[in-house]
Amino acid sequence: MNPNGQIPPQDRLALRSRISDLAQVLGWVHDLAKRYSISEDTEYSMDICLEEVLGNIIRHGYAGKDDGPMNISFASPRAGNFVLVVEDEAPQFNPLEAPELPVMTSDNQVRLGGHGLRLLRHFSQSLKYEPTPTGNRMRMEFSAARSQAQKK
Repeated sequence: MNPNGQIPPQDRLALRSRISDLAQVLGWVHDLAKRYSISEDTEYSMDICLEEVLGNIIRHGYAGKDDGPMNISFASPRAGNFVLVVEDEAPQFNPLEAPELPVMTSDNQVRLGGHGLRLLRHFSQSLKYEPTPTGNRMRMEFSAARSQAQKK
């Protein structure tokens, strides 16, 4: 965010609900990391969380509709603190209210899928969901200090 409270254009990324659009995310986050001196660990956490959130919006929120908007904005409200906000126009759904599935199935098999919320909670410092008049907004906060602590 610049001094007048505006998010610079390079700190925003507009995508459509196509899996192929996800290829833009990695480079965009890497560019943010260079410009804001974000550590590799925090950059990795941001990548993982964005891939999870955007993938779920494409697969479940838009359910195959490939022209739905997905907008990401980035801010660094204070040193070492980074915020990503993802907005979409898919039907409202609060993933934070969904139950976290167990790692194992009832027959002691490792569960494939259903680990998204676990990943988001592990790799972000905080998560906040809010419905919007046209869809959903997910706010993910990342802390450089937390990323360093997770390494230990």
